[in-house]
Amino acid sequence: MKLIVGLGNPGKKYAANRHNLGFMIIDAFAVARGLEWTKNGDLMCEIAKDGELIVIKPQTFMNKSGDSVRAVANFYKIDPKDILVINDDVDLEFGKIRLAFGGASAGHLGIESVTEGLATADFNRLKTGIGRPEVGEVDDFVLSDFSPEEKGKLEAVIKKAVEAIKSYLESGVEATMNRFN
Repeated sequence: MKLIVGLGNPGKKYAANRHNLGFMIIDAFAVARGLEWTKNGDLMCEIAKDGELIVIKPQTFMNKSGDSVRAVANFYKIDPKDILVINDDVDLEFGKIRLAFGGASAGHLGIESVTEGLATADFNRLKTGIGRPEVGEVDDFVLSDFSPEEKGKLEAVIKKAVEAIKSYLESGVEATMNRFN
């Protein structure tokens, strides 16, 4: 069984924020796969299932995402190595994607929470670049909406990330790293 997690913050207020890119990508993946979301209060997430695949959007806010991921992984008995977490990344140029296994959080509080929740950093991550702010604080930047120029490119970025998820499921981690990194 595999678990794919899109990180973001619940609510309309955050829907178009850079920090919600994980939600945007997982929503596009769900549409492409014909999945339907249902709310699960016990697991603190919106969840969609397709055979041996579980897809979630934690509804705990970014910094507590690990609570939901842990609950889902424990309930479905999913090994951390079979988890793919999709997150925004300020250290990658806007639009770049990188699949990675394990490693540090690079200051991403959602990844830190998942690492804490699973008691290991040994899970897969699909990092999607949002770049760094030219001026101002990173915290304000990630909680702001994409610029008009970025919005014009966002559909292609999301499409590429969805293709990477499909590749991960069909061909595995190494083949996907070779193709997309």
